[in-house]
Amino acid sequence: MLNLPDSSLLMQLRAPEKKRFAGMWSCTTGFVMSGLPSLEASKLHLDRECGLRYEDHMYEFVFSCKNMYVINGEEVRQLIDVYVIALKHPPELDKDLVPQDIKEVTELKYIGIGELEQAYKNQDPNFVLTAAPEYPRRLFHFLHKKTRIYWEMLPKIDSDEERHNKKGQQLLDRIGDVSMLRKAQDLGVIVEPCKRIDAYSESVWHRAVHVWVFDAENCRLLIQKRSPKKRHFGGKWNCSTGHIKMGDPALPTAVKSVKDDIGLTDVSENDLDYIFQTLIEMDTGGDCFVKQVVDVFVLEVPNQATYTAVPEIENFSLARGEVDRVAYIELDQLRKIWEATPPPPDYVVFPSDDYSTRFFFNLRQRHKKYQEKLAAEEEGGEV
Repeated sequence: MLNLPDSSLLMQLRAPEKKRFAGMWSCTTGFVMSGLPSLEASKLHLDRECGLRYEDHMYEFVFSCKNMYVINGEEVRQLIDVYVIALKHPPELDKDLVPQDIKEVTELKYIGIGELEQAYKNQDPNFVLTAAPEYPRRLFHFLHKKTRIYWEMLPKIDSDEERHNKKGQQLLDRIGDVSMLRKAQDLGVIVEPCKRIDAYSESVWHRAVHVWVFDAENCRLLIQKRSPKKRHFGGKWNCSTGHIKMGDPALPTAVKSVKDDIGLTDVSENDLDYIFQTLIEMDTGGDCFVKQVVDVFVLEVPNQATYTAVPEIENFSLARGEVDRVAYIELDQLRKIWEATPPPPDYVVFPSDDYSTRFFFNLRQRHKKYQEKLAAEEEGGEV
């Protein structure tokens, strides 16, 4: 089941009492009974396990392959017929999608194509991985082609398309052994550069910035909804982000991103506080698995330099084709969203615990210091 808008696949968690591959994530699978065409078997199993019914023409036969594996002392030999249902309007979790037989399936979820591809590369024990080497090669070739055609057929955003193509040719620093990154801005592991488009398509480690606007007075964050036409994280709430071009420092890139995205043109480098560096590996929903070394910055408002008052929503100037909307959200509310299982599909939630732990701790401390400063000023003292 291919979710075209999110470049993701419907996966199911096999019940713990299953004889084979218990408690592991898989697509819908099933044996073909004697005399039954494989298409009819596919329809039968999808209905029984997920409660989904589609017409025959929706099932695309992709390939067949031989597969052999040994499990629980048994040698299993199979000829697998692989079908894909590609949907522009896929069923929603919990609303249209619930397991039909808990003895077979206990949970359903969508995962990015890139995430499953990584599972095959890393031989992730949480997934049922078909042993035949041609299986992932042929499957991912088909899925990438299918999603690429879908994105190419979407209406273009006038002149923005040319701008996006131009951005894809930007050169970024390619990072070699990320395990050598022990401190911020440690660029000793930079190797030959790569194009931005290659950094995404080939899952190359590269550098990026995140900039969060924090209202320290009211303990809330400014979040921005990315344009639904953006290929990566389209239509999702996030902060200002930016790729660090080859040879550039992080701080100027951070300043530029917040100026370009939301029009805070008075921001200077002195207004941004660097808080930490972290590694992010996640599916973008744009048919790729991104790997970034991210420097995270905070623009605290109000401040004494450029923004003595918290900017109102109507005063932001949003980048056309990049940002659709902005809104303030309370810090604790965003934390609950990030901790939800599964997280809401309209938010970018970073998979690293390191990110959320350091992020929320830092901002709580900033709010506390701001309150202490106000209290001191009211008492006529100084901090």
